[in-house]
Amino acid sequence: MVKKKSYYLARQLLMVIVVMLTAHGDCFTAVCARPFSPLHRSKFKSMLKKQKTCDAVASINPSRIVLSTRGGETLGLYMSSLSPTAASIIAGSIAGAIGVGVAFPLDTLKTKSQVLGQAQSGGSIAATRSSNDTNKIGMFALIKLIYAAEGISGFFGGVRGMMVGQAFIKAVAFGSNKWMLDVVNDAFPHSQTFLTLFVAATFSGFVTSFLVAPFERVKVMMQASDNYANEFQTIKVILNTEGWEGLLTRGLGPTLAREIPSYGIYFVTYGLLMQTTLTTIFGSYTPLIAGAAAGCACWVPVYPIDVVKTLIQNTAGDGENDSFKMMRELYEKEGIGGFFDGLTPKMYRAMVNHATTFWIFDLIMESFKNSKLII
Repeated sequence: MVKKKSYYLARQLLMVIVVMLTAHGDCFTAVCARPFSPLHRSKFKSMLKKQKTCDAVASINPSRIVLSTRGGETLGLYMSSLSPTAASIIAGSIAGAIGVGVAFPLDTLKTKSQVLGQAQSGGSIAATRSSNDTNKIGMFALIKLIYAAEGISGFFGGVRGMMVGQAFIKAVAFGSNKWMLDVVNDAFPHSQTFLTLFVAATFSGFVTSFLVAPFERVKVMMQASDNYANEFQTIKVILNTEGWEGLLTRGLGPTLAREIPSYGIYFVTYGLLMQTTLTTIFGSYTPLIAGAAAGCACWVPVYPIDVVKTLIQNTAGDGENDSFKMMRELYEKEGIGGFFDGLTPKMYRAMVNHATTFWIFDLIMESFKNSKLII
């Protein structure tokens, strides 16, 4: 009998430890498998009073353990809980995949517009590019051109791989952003909101760049040409001509230069907008508005970098791989305007993609909170 009680107490103690880990040491509410006996509650009180993660035991009833903070405010985190970072990873992966899938035809228009004047075999800007070239046609004329040449499938080249990729990318982006927010807030509890958001956001951009580069390499090649049947064939071509370095690092420099400031603007803009009166005006639809604004704001300053990255990645390995040389060549052939080819469909794509992403992310996080999976 004593052995059975000891086993039961050990199991409950393990449950408490798990909750403490998932809550990062915060106060919590844990739903136990079955009620505590008076003896067990007494032992738990003795154990919990020795913990330094919370100041005092507010109450313990037969089905729950409840701890309080200094101010007496009770915080709840159930036994089936997720840490805020884990919840952000799950919500971000789902939202990211759906967001990029919904907006993918617009992304294809952006990529096609950027690379139509590029010589596919040499990876350099074609000397024949001019204001009368197909690259300079409007967005709707470009839609007709793609549809006539490739049909509906021409707008979705590489969409499967990119949706899978964005699931990982946004999971890492939202997860690393949330993790760094917690780290900065714990280390500097009185730091300014803008600075906290910016540090976490740029860290997120740095981390995600190493995932973005290989996924976008495949996406760009499939969007720019119909010579590739699927993602696996594209990867095979890259590996055969350049090896793993070509897949993982080609275009990594401009990707880092794009992603770090872009994510800094992205999460900061969204975070600040969500603290304004927009929330009272639009209610649950605020993430749509804030997400669309954040998506557009983060792309305009870094768009020329994206053009250079696309041109570097849109080759089978025998083209120019120096970002600065590519920039000089592009400027010599087209001037400043060459760095903004495809900007219009990109802005439409950014609004649709990021509005959808943040809205779905917010819905999932709210469902987690309503289910008491997170606090």
